[in-house]
Amino acid sequence: MTKACLAFAFFCLGLALPLQAFNWGTATVRGREYVTLQSFCNFYGFAYEIPSGNDFSSRSPQHTVRFKAGSPDMYLDGVHYVMSFPVENGDHDLLVSRMDVIKLFEPVLRPTDVSGRHSIRGVVIDAGHGGSDNGATSRLGAEKDYTLSTAFMLEKILRQQGLKTVLTRRSDVFVDLYERAHIASLYPDYAFVSIHYNSATPEARGLETYCVSPRGAASTSSAYLTRSDIEKLPGNSYDTQNIVLASMVHSELIKLNPGDGTADRGVKRARFVVIKQNVLPAILVEGGFVSNRMEAAQINTTGYRQRLAQAIARGVIKFINVMGDKRMPLPDSNPDTSPAPSASKTIALAPKAPSGLANDPAMTKGGKSPAADPSPKPAPPKASGSSPTADAPKPKKGKGKKSGAEPETVSKPAPTSPSPAVRPTAETPRAPLNLAEPATPAPSPGAEKAPPEPDEPPVVNIYPTSPTKSHEADEPESPTVSTSPPVATPGTNSTAHPSPPPAP
Repeated sequence: MTKACLAFAFFCLGLALPLQAFNWGTATVRGREYVTLQSFCNFYGFAYEIPSGNDFSSRSPQHTVRFKAGSPDMYLDGVHYVMSFPVENGDHDLLVSRMDVIKLFEPVLRPTDVSGRHSIRGVVIDAGHGGSDNGATSRLGAEKDYTLSTAFMLEKILRQQGLKTVLTRRSDVFVDLYERAHIASLYPDYAFVSIHYNSATPEARGLETYCVSPRGAASTSSAYLTRSDIEKLPGNSYDTQNIVLASMVHSELIKLNPGDGTADRGVKRARFVVIKQNVLPAILVEGGFVSNRMEAAQINTTGYRQRLAQAIARGVIKFINVMGDKRMPLPDSNPDTSPAPSASKTIALAPKAPSGLANDPAMTKGGKSPAADPSPKPAPPKASGSSPTADAPKPKKGKGKKSGAEPETVSKPAPTSPSPAVRPTAETPRAPLNLAEPATPAPSPGAEKAPPEPDEPPVVNIYPTSPTKSHEADEPESPTVSTSPPVATPGTNSTAHPSPPPAP
């Protein structure tokens, strides 16, 4: 009996050895915490050689990674990510920030290991802008119409796959940014996707996906750490799930431009209101530039918006499958071959939001949707930023600030073992990430004088005149919205607003 007990004890010890605490090599650069590239590669199973220059690329049995010293741009499995901090040059090795290991690499490389995994029951779809807030405009149309059209398409696809959906607006109405986040909070166990189209210089093009910046890291558009960057926001409760959702959606979006790496503008970080104030896993998608002549023509077609919605849906369903161990089928990547909904399958609608905005106040009052008007009068486009015109409710402000540069102090990396004991592969147990959260840094001097961070993606209107109606053959400019009043769904306590009829 004693021999049997000893044998069992040695067996258990043998299983526990591969899971012992990993010996990370660490360093400090300008007050920020980093890990050595060697320890990073050994932990995640990437092949490692001492870098001979600033560029580094490597493979593991499942993944590829590529980055460059001095740059925050990183490519993981061919997908562009903008890290919170650039890769640094250490004394004997490149250094990867502890923040990015914890908040980017770990959840994206091992999504089934993230904390707080739970089943996602539905999706809150947010069509950006609306009403007096046109968003970006071109001579072909306004962003607010494109986002609503795409939202209806995404809703239809997700419901065909068996998911509940909520829209923050169903017609051309203005909805405050904080109200959009509040609507999302009424639907626990959902995910949140905000749809936008971009604008900048005429040369700018491509696709972007945003999730909220981790606490202690600046937004992608800012080179400095601010006081607001070190405050914990509601959206930070789902940091790891946010980046998984953004990664899976963006990896599908870039398939819209196969072989065109310049169209992949990356998974980025920001503190836009609808994602920083959100208590759900949340992302914001930029589906192309209306300020770019070629992309504006694409965005103006229902075919492109349908393909974009299809790509978003595929990424969202991949996320839902990983978070809850579901096996939901992915919608076909070809919109023309999407399966029709089963006649015997009834999908219960989500409960009506108490505010009423999710079920379209214009419709509940019997009003006529501007989207259904064959010749609507467009509201004046925004001049800059994301502020609505004076006749609309103004969103609350929650702004970040930029700051000055940090002092240049670099500490030597801690020595690392040339042959770490843990090297996870398909045959060995997965070692838990034993890195503690990075210490909360102090804001840089002069941060209070920095300009505020925008509440939503800035808008640059190349064409200051009001957009004209599209004359694209056989394709409606905006979705046809039913003007029927909301109806109660039998057998449920929810109020459903009829979905718009499919485009002819």
